This record gives sequence, structure tokens and C-alpha cells, in this order.
Amino acid sequence: MSFKNNTIIETRVLEVRELGGPGKRRWREILVEYPEISFGPGQFVMIRKDCGPTCWAYPYMLQRSTDRGFTVCAAENSSLYEAEAGTPLVVWGANGRAVQPGVDTVVLSQSATLFLAAPFLEAEPRCRQIVLCDPADRSFLASSPSILPVESVEEMARELELARPGAVVAALNVSVLLELATAWNRPQNLPFDVFAATKISCGVGGCKSCYLHSRSIRLGIPVCCSGPYLPYERVDFEMDCRCFHTFE
Repeated sequence: MSFKNNTIIETRVLEVRELGGPGKRRWREILVEYPEISFGPGQFVMIRKDCGPTCWAYPYMLQRSTDRGFTVCAAENSSLYEAEAGTPLVVWGANGRAVQPGVDTVVLSQSATLFLAAPFLEAEPRCRQIVLCDPADRSFLASSPSILPVESVEEMARELELARPGAVVAALNVSVLLELATAWNRPQNLPFDVFAATKISCGVGGCKSCYLHSRSIRLGIPVCCSGPYLPYERVDFEMDCRCFHTFE
């Protein structure tokens, strides 16, 4: 099988590994054969099970690379969750904009979005992660030395101010993100990238299903090309708040 970066390829699942999660959440790490792929944290691939023209493709955030390919995290409600070793796939990517963390980057997530934060810790294990969680999830999360669990947005804001980060990357549901923006006295000019959880259908900017309003771009922001992590100031939350998926 021959591979070429950023083209549509036919490939297969190599391995499936069960991942524990906070609460009742369960994810699976899927290793996909694609040895020549190149990507950075925050990018994604489009994956479709190779089961005919009626199968839809879905975006999956790239987690880590190996000498045989790449891994993604599949949630229980995803089309890839039931995949097994040998399952045929159609893949295109890597897509989107990479966000390279530094040692002084703080990554924000919730129990439900923990898998979205994982690629940044994979790229830079020394950066910190603050996770908004339910009290029942705290002991599970506290077992990781890189994770600081908090139980309120106000606590997250306080920890951010104490950390004095050089950059912040947030994978938060919009309601939490907007609450944090009010509670947190963010330093001026601090890089702040947020996950825009819009509906990505094609992954290449053609279908416009993921576009957000923009004051400077007439057609809007193609999240699949310019994101899915976008600078906070670029997103018009008042206009586009209903466009975002909520992770449970």
C-alpha cells in the first residue's frame, strides 16, 4: 500500500485499545495505518469506514504518531468506536491548524473533553492541564501528575492567575468558556486558543458546514482549515453560540 500526505487514502485499523475515562465515560484509542503522515497538536483527520458510498466521514482529533501510523480517540457514540483490527477505512488529512504548546502553556478541559487536551500533553509533557470536573471524577484525574482537577469555573480562574501561563489552550464547552472569560482576569496579549466544536463535514473548507461569522472575512471562518483551535478574539460567540456542539 502506498501513502502520500494530505490525500485521500484507503487504509485500515491496526490496533484498538480500551481507555478508561472519568465517570462512566469510555473511549478507545484507534491506531490507523498511515506511516508517512505528519501533523501537530490540534490537527485532525477525516475518517470514513470503507463500507460504501452511504457511509459518512467524521473528524477525529489526532492524538499521537507511531512508526506505523497515527492514533485517534473514539468515544462511545462515534462511528469508529466499534472498529476492530483490520477494519477498512478511508482517511484524508492532516487538516486544520496546529497549536504547538510550550513548557509554560496551560491546557484547559473538562471531564468530557479530556481526550481533546491529550495531544498537547503528548507534544509537551511539561505543560500543565487544569480540568473542570465533578467531585466524583476528582480522584481519577488526580492520579495523573500533569492534571490539576478543579470543581468550579471560579477555581479554574484562580489557578490560571496563579500559574501565570505563557499561553492557554482551552477545550471547553461554550457555556463554561464564556463563564471563564468573565471570571478570569486574562492578561492582555496572552495567547488564548479555544476549541471551536462546530460541525465539520468535509474537512477541506468546501461544504461550509463549519463556517463561523467573521467581521473581516466575507464568507466567514472555515473552522476545518483555520481551526479547530482559534484565537478567542476571532470567535463571535454572540452570533455563533448555537453552532457549537456540547460534550457530555
